[in-house]
Amino acid sequence: MKKFLKAGLIVGVLLFSSPVKISAAETLTIDLKQSIQMALLNNRSIEQSVKDRESALWAHSQARRTMGPKLTWNSSVMHIGGRDYSSYREGHDYDSSQYPSYDNEFTNSIGIEMPLYTGGRQESQIDYTRYRINQADLTLENTIQEIKYQTTAAYYQMLQRRALMKIEQDAVNLLQEHLNNVNFQYEVGTIAKSDVLASKVQLAARQQSLVTAEGDYLNSMADLNNLIGLPINTNLAAKDELTYEKYSKTLEECIAYALENRPDGIAAEYAIKQAEMSLKSAKGGYRPSVSASINKNVAGEGSFSQNHSESWSAGLSLSWDIFDNGVTSSQVHAAQSELEKIKSQALQMKERIELEVTKAYTDLTSAEKNIRTTADAIKMAEEDYFIAQLRYSEGIDTNLSVMDAQEKLTEAQTNYYNALYSYNIARAALDKATGIPVVINVPVYVAAEQNSNSPKKALQESLINSNEVEVEK
Repeated sequence: MKKFLKAGLIVGVLLFSSPVKISAAETLTIDLKQSIQMALLNNRSIEQSVKDRESALWAHSQARRTMGPKLTWNSSVMHIGGRDYSSYREGHDYDSSQYPSYDNEFTNSIGIEMPLYTGGRQESQIDYTRYRINQADLTLENTIQEIKYQTTAAYYQMLQRRALMKIEQDAVNLLQEHLNNVNFQYEVGTIAKSDVLASKVQLAARQQSLVTAEGDYLNSMADLNNLIGLPINTNLAAKDELTYEKYSKTLEECIAYALENRPDGIAAEYAIKQAEMSLKSAKGGYRPSVSASINKNVAGEGSFSQNHSESWSAGLSLSWDIFDNGVTSSQVHAAQSELEKIKSQALQMKERIELEVTKAYTDLTSAEKNIRTTADAIKMAEEDYFIAQLRYSEGIDTNLSVMDAQEKLTEAQTNYYNALYSYNIARAALDKATGIPVVINVPVYVAAEQNSNSPKKALQESLINSNEVEVEK
């Protein structure tokens, strides 16, 4: 099935347009939406899921075509002899110009056969492969959602580490300004040299932290480049900043939404349908199969001559394994056990979905509380640092108090951005856990599939921006 998808994102996901080309020396300005789009265009996991879907389509085509007519032609050429042919020649006034010599024989057989009823075996196989397409569609959507989450997480991590790098740079700048002040006071003789040395040690330690933060930022950039299909050392300039946006849904609403929308959860239901069709197919071994056929057979001295023999037949044939020594019974019991196992797996999937949603929601609410707490802590730490600087300049407080206040300010700023990062990551994880759609609207897909029994129509009706999408076969 070729998809001519006019919506930009879906074009890339299902048709795999050429990846973005950029030199490693260039700087690419990018936002979250662009990062996700590039990842969906270039990711190997999505490409593999698309190929799995193509395999399912061809398997369904094969199953459907086995119920249609089959035309066969068998041909052979033989040099023949023996008592029968010798006695035939001896007992007749043989005239080779009128009768066959029986030295060679060409045989040709043409037949058309079509199954009419297979006891439910092949009929069930057709349904099995159709459900396999449904499962492949939903697995593809799940893969897309997973890549979206991974890309979002990598993008937010880059924002976080950029913010932490700036915090470390600001801390170095503050300590450098403080060291300048300490040096000045030392030169005029108002403080001891130990204050100068302590300030230099503190500055050196913070400079080391800055180097580590810069390395972490570059590594996070490399991780994002890898996900979105760019050269690893491409320099990225992110447009966004870590922000806080309140989440309004309750945990119960999130769980209910997830159970209805998670593509892997619904794919587990289609796995049950496949297992049911396998059981039905196995039970078909208890029933007969009926087929219709037409055959034409000729044999003669020449390639397509019929001077040796000629016959034709047309009719129905029935085949029924009245007793197969328990083979069918074993197959039925094996299929029944497999069905029960897959039902258990589907229940396990629902339990896992509820757990994932609950954990992500808990992480979200915890991070939300920390954002408020750490934001207040920054204000207090800034005020404390200002007071410590002022008291030190006036000679009524120690150098240690200033450095301690600066350390607490850096810690408060770091905690705030870590809380913002945790909140945004938890929200992205919650989107993934609840099954926020990217390409396929899962409930619409299921409803369309149940109404039409057609994966093609179900996909067409459920694609995001489906009014802009044309699907051709």
